[in-house]
Order: sequence, then structure tokens, then C-alpha cells
Amino acid sequence: MPCGGRIAKGGSAPAGRRRMPAECESTTGWEKASVAKNSKKHSDKTNTGTTDSSESCKLGEPRKKRQASKRPIFLFVLAFVFLLMGFYAITFIPYLNMKLLPALQVVNAKTSAVLMNIFGEGAAVRDTTISSARYSVNIAHGCDAIEPIALFVAAVLAFPASVRSKLPGLLVGVAMLCILNLIRIISLFYTGVYWPSMFEIMHIDIWQPAFVVFSLFFWVVWALWATKPTPRPQHASV
Repeated sequence: MPCGGRIAKGGSAPAGRRRMPAECESTTGWEKASVAKNSKKHSDKTNTGTTDSSESCKLGEPRKKRQASKRPIFLFVLAFVFLLMGFYAITFIPYLNMKLLPALQVVNAKTSAVLMNIFGEGAAVRDTTISSARYSVNIAHGCDAIEPIALFVAAVLAFPASVRSKLPGLLVGVAMLCILNLIRIISLFYTGVYWPSMFEIMHIDIWQPAFVVFSLFFWVVWALWATKPTPRPQHASV
């Protein structure tokens, strides 16, 4: 064939310059758009999942903080109940009921009589009974302040504070409750002298709940003192 000749009609084009049919080109463009659309949906789902997980984490943080703040309260109540159960278990020991508690009642009776005799009452003590020419009262179990003291001691020991702050709290609190018990015995004695009809009301309805309230009050005062922040020493710069 001469060099400048044309390709015959219906002949094939050169291999390097062959084009795809129109149908193939349109199909390929649709597939590309579909792939792009699917990748966009997957990216949106990924972003949505990340956002939801971050929001759930943010919502879960306050719940964890509330649980962490309630834990010390739960531990305090648990330790308090455990210590009180231990106290009541100890009171069933025969030696304690036969020897130690009666000895404590005798100490309360003698101390109360000494204080009353300072004011000229002329009271005498026989075992656990305080008697004078005007009235007599017996110091029985429950009038020795053991239970309010146990309530106070259990609350102090169960409270999350240092041993250094617990020791003075126990000493001062127990001493205050013992002094309060002497005041109760003397007040009941003179209630019997001047107002006998009110003795049972003073003994059961007034003094018993009042003793519990005083125990809780002493504990609250101590807890506020024990948790009070210590001021840092300030150093002046020269």
C-alpha cells in the first residue's frame, strides 16, 4: 500500500489508539460515583460512631464521679455498723457482765455521791445505790453511759481520719460523756427529791434520747475539727 494511503472503510484502528465503547465508559463513571458515595457514607458512619462514643464517655464521667464520692460514705457506714455489732457481741461475755460493768456502776455511784456531798447532801453509797435522808437511787445497767460511749467511739474509729486526730477526739469525747453521765445521775436524784412524779419521764423520755443526741453532737464537732484544713505557713520573701 502506498505510504500516504487511507485505511479502508470498516478496517480496524491502530492498536495504540483504540477507544472503549460508549456503554463501557458510562458504566465505569457510574461505578466511580457509587464507590465515592459508599466511601462517604462509611466516613459519615465512622465519624458518627466516634462522636457517639465520645458523648457516652462524657455522660459516663459524672456517674463515675458520683459513685466515687459515695464510696467513702458506704465504707464509713459499713465500718460503723461492724464496730457496733462487735460492741454488742462483747457485752454478752459473762465476765464483762459480772465484773466490769458492776464495777463501773459503783464508780459512777461513788463519784456522784462525792459531788453531792460537796453541797451538803450527806449521801452514802452501798454497792450501786446512792441514798440520803431524802431520797435514794440505784445505778443500774444502762445508767453507766456505756452505750452512748460505744456509739461515739464507733463513729470516730469508722470515720476516715488520721490516727493523730482520732486519739484526742476519743479522749476528750469519752471524758465529756462520762461527765455528762454524772450530771444525769445527780439530776435524776434531785428530780426524785423535788419532783418524784417526773422521775420516769426524766429518766426514760428525756435523758436517754438526749444522751444519744449529745454523742452525735460531740462526734460532729470532732469530725469538723479533724477535717479542717491546716493553713500552710507563709514565708516572706526578702
